[in-house]
Amino acid sequence: MNSIGRLVILVNNYEEAIAFYRDKLGFEVFIDSEAAPHRFVHIRLPSQKDMGIWLLQATSDTQQKKVGAQTAGQPCAVIYTDNFEKEYKNLVNNGVYFSKPPVSDGGAKFAHFEDLYGNEFILVELQAESVE
Repeated sequence: MNSIGRLVILVNNYEEAIAFYRDKLGFEVFIDSEAAPHRFVHIRLPSQKDMGIWLLQATSDTQQKKVGAQTAGQPCAVIYTDNFEKEYKNLVNNGVYFSKPPVSDGGAKFAHFEDLYGNEFILVELQAESVE
């Protein structure tokens, strides 16, 4: 094995999910194609070309019940930043809901936020270790 290419997130609707991840979180769509009977929508952060999220529209009752709850209340991803304060402010200004306030804990600053379905993500800035 060499790398992870995509994480899968179940969504209720492709267009609303694309709009949220693009407009509020800053992701870009890099694949959006139809291969009947499926639609393949892959998004990524512009700075990370080889890793992304595959948005997969729930089609069965079982899948629809899992939208927003795929990880049973645990975070589905950690997103790193080099400027926590800037990213946090940007997300708040974009209307992103933070379920837990920012915390500075030793070697990191972090806060938990949710997507439009309630999937939890953690925004993290790792602190540089001081040299003595």
